[in-house]
Amino acid sequence: MIRLLLRLGIVLAVLVVSGVMSSARRATTAVPDCSVSPGLPAPPTDRPKYVLRVRLNRGLREASGTLALSFQPEVATDKVVLRLWPNSPMYAARGARLTVGRVTSAGRTIPTVLGDATTLVVQRALAAGERVSLSMTWNLALPRGAGTQLRGGRSARLVSFFPLLAWDGAGWAIDPPVRRLDSFWSTSPTADFDVRVVAPRGLRVLATGEEIHAGRWHARGVRDFALAVGHFNVRRTTVRVPGRVRVLVGFERRSSQLIQPFVSETVRALRWYSQRYGPYPWPTYTIAVMSDFIGFAGFAYPTFGFLGDASLALVPHETAHQWFYSLVGNDQSRDPWLSEGLATWAQTGPQQSLATFLATPIPADVRDRIGEPMSFWDPLGFEKLRLGAYVQPVQALAGLGDVATVDCALRLFVVRNAYRTAVPRDLLAGLQTFFPDAEQKLRARGARF
Repeated sequence: MIRLLLRLGIVLAVLVVSGVMSSARRATTAVPDCSVSPGLPAPPTDRPKYVLRVRLNRGLREASGTLALSFQPEVATDKVVLRLWPNSPMYAARGARLTVGRVTSAGRTIPTVLGDATTLVVQRALAAGERVSLSMTWNLALPRGAGTQLRGGRSARLVSFFPLLAWDGAGWAIDPPVRRLDSFWSTSPTADFDVRVVAPRGLRVLATGEEIHAGRWHARGVRDFALAVGHFNVRRTTVRVPGRVRVLVGFERRSSQLIQPFVSETVRALRWYSQRYGPYPWPTYTIAVMSDFIGFAGFAYPTFGFLGDASLALVPHETAHQWFYSLVGNDQSRDPWLSEGLATWAQTGPQQSLATFLATPIPADVRDRIGEPMSFWDPLGFEKLRLGAYVQPVQALAGLGDVATVDCALRLFVVRNAYRTAVPRDLLAGLQTFFPDAEQKLRARGARF
């Protein structure tokens, strides 16, 4: 789940919206032939389950609630690790703070320690296949100021806001938080969520999954849960991709922009990606369009995207993350290019912008460094990250050969790794099926396998 703000003047997609685009095109709107069946596996039956209760105070400055979590690891572990992402340095400096009460299991208190402000270690060993149920209370002070991903005030955004499992399928992802960029870069497993939200009277809640009753959401086979609270006008439609997906776009009422173009772009992106990378697997897709961002802003959560109201051009990128992060996960701190690079490649399809990305120069200090972790990119700032881990992987994939064949290889990657936390070698396996020299070419661009 890559959740990173894209500021004005640094998004290539704006070239497309303004009509400045090379005559060279990525592909036609026709669906290319691909020998890979688009059918997806079911989510793992032993996936974690969260029962989450959320109550927001009247000023949208604080939230509190309870969490009951059921977890069954595939391999033995000597602990359970929960990430407390609101305690990341950038958010802590703005007043955010997530605290957790005592953790219990079967009525007994389980010892815990803080590895750091974002890492809660529950000292409970588990054998392979053993299931544990943990319960706790939590309290969240929301950060001050507009334009950040986690936010309180006139409206609120709650993202990765509760104690979140950091399991990658084989062990614990305990990478340190970034210090400069507005992002958490979390790694979390596919899970089921049952969430009840109580918000101040007169405000609307938009959230991951589907609202099955007033104030209650279910989400199946997703990695995280997010919600937006505010005064929203809502537009709904249904798209077949190929199953029926209910699309909801919520527009903050203070906005002077039009809602229908966001709806149309969302539907177009869902169709494009479903035809090429496999069907959109959830019954709903929601976008919250909010007015406190300056310039271009967007970030993605499972079944849910956030956009600034001047950010229509970002709809394809954030929607692409439903395949490359939400469906196929990755360790985003260690391998950010696996989600950002692939989502950027995907967006060049509906935007017809591949030629623009291929013509973008890469600075010498990040050239051939696509495989670097976030510890490398964070001190350099977002623009270097964008060029090195978003744009440069697009250039590397285009260097493998035919564009439609790259899309077919990515479909194979999705089908094989749906609902899993993938690693770069999983991507390589899909690419090598069609491009035997893929490893040599991607290593030359700095990929690590």
